Amino acid sequence: MNTTHLTAMWVFVALYGLVGCGGGSNVGSPANHAIGSGITSEADAILHMDQVRAAGYRGGGIRVGVISTGVVNLASYQNATTLPKTLYVNQNYLGKLDEGSWMLEIVHQHAPDAELGFCDGFDLDFNGCIKDLAENFHADIIVDDLLFSGQFYPDSSAALIAQLEALNERLVFVHLAGNEQNKGYWQGSFAQTQVLLAGNIATVLDFGVANGTISDPYNSVTVPAGGHLILLLNWNDPPHGAANHLLSAYLLDEQDLTLSHTTSRSDPNLRLDYVNTTAKDKTIRLVVAIDGGTPVKDLVVQITEGSPTCNIECQPLHYFTSGLAGGTIGDVADVLVVGATNALSPRTLEPWSNYGPFRTDFSASPDASSPDGFDYLRLATPIKWAKPDLVAPDCVTVPFSNGIALTNERFCGTSASAPSIAAAAALLESAGFNRARVLKALRDTAVPLGIDKWDPGYGWGLADVAAAWRSGTN
Repeated sequence: MNTTHLTAMWVFVALYGLVGCGGGSNVGSPANHAIGSGITSEADAILHMDQVRAAGYRGGGIRVGVISTGVVNLASYQNATTLPKTLYVNQNYLGKLDEGSWMLEIVHQHAPDAELGFCDGFDLDFNGCIKDLAENFHADIIVDDLLFSGQFYPDSSAALIAQLEALNERLVFVHLAGNEQNKGYWQGSFAQTQVLLAGNIATVLDFGVANGTISDPYNSVTVPAGGHLILLLNWNDPPHGAANHLLSAYLLDEQDLTLSHTTSRSDPNLRLDYVNTTAKDKTIRLVVAIDGGTPVKDLVVQITEGSPTCNIECQPLHYFTSGLAGGTIGDVADVLVVGATNALSPRTLEPWSNYGPFRTDFSASPDASSPDGFDYLRLATPIKWAKPDLVAPDCVTVPFSNGIALTNERFCGTSASAPSIAAAAALLESAGFNRARVLKALRDTAVPLGIDKWDPGYGWGLADVAAAWRSGTN
């Protein structure tokens, strides 16, 4: 995510709790864990974190910062003793949700002696939160559950993380894989066809041919009555590139009337919005057109369903693929991108957990005179990054608070799996591991769950924190 381009890249929050798009959710019926019984998250035993604590390593001396959307009812969690009384909070705007509190609870259960911090990365800017937690809170571990659309070129977060890592050999960044795999994402080459569009013959993306089926210039999606659809489009041109393709995107109804339309060239990002104000579900069609005469060789487009209702179950695209794991941070080698397996079936990948690999088409070099501070050079061959790195359980039992009373329910989505890995890193660092040892130990000792050692869905596998700890003590 080029944070200098936040208004163009369009954050779609891969958590946003009960109403957001792409991440955590408080769903399901109350679990069979008593309130106040101590550790309720099933991830503790599944990832063998209990064994590391039994050896005396509880996260003491380690600082864990969380970037999420809000800690609205933080005081009630602290009064209920599910979070410590002392907590660093940078929340310049009143948050909208308590998902930050839920993530903090997970970290606190597994690494109870770690110091905790929070920054509101939705209301504030994301890189600003990274800097705040690293420089003011002095975090050793930062975990977030915000996903940003776009890929194809390095973002400014990568350069910032590298700068901060140089100052703290323990700094580990943990990021969610995201929850758009359930038909909420598409990536493919710009196969061409022509259609009559807004009264003119236009060259458009043939979704059917690009997906290996019969010709079809439309990617349809059904919007429920009252629903708000947001589609985010990106393509593999560089920001502010003089030779960029001119792309236009249209949403059409079933009578080919234009419901929404937008165009861009310099910034390879588009956003389409549509609200179904009728009382019935409505099927609409996405068309992506290119300026006539512009070469389309090697042009690749991605589409993300980033609507406020896209929370684990998106409004499904007719044509969908994989490849969004980690969002725009999927190309940062030192970041642990975490997918989700279900706590009740810890070796089974959740259907919403995003797959990799993640694609990069450009390198970036700093240039203070450029619009976003970077110049971009197209690579001879795109890099495919092995993300996600790990999986951990979601749909874990966490003592939530609604500001009035505690309830014990399941927290689902990769927003719930990522903080367990942050806690795992805290346990290992309290045992003397630095960043390099944490990354190597967790990746090397993960239990492989895919066909190959690295799998597009499972990454290197299900984390085994006790095995990671033992690997560093031999």
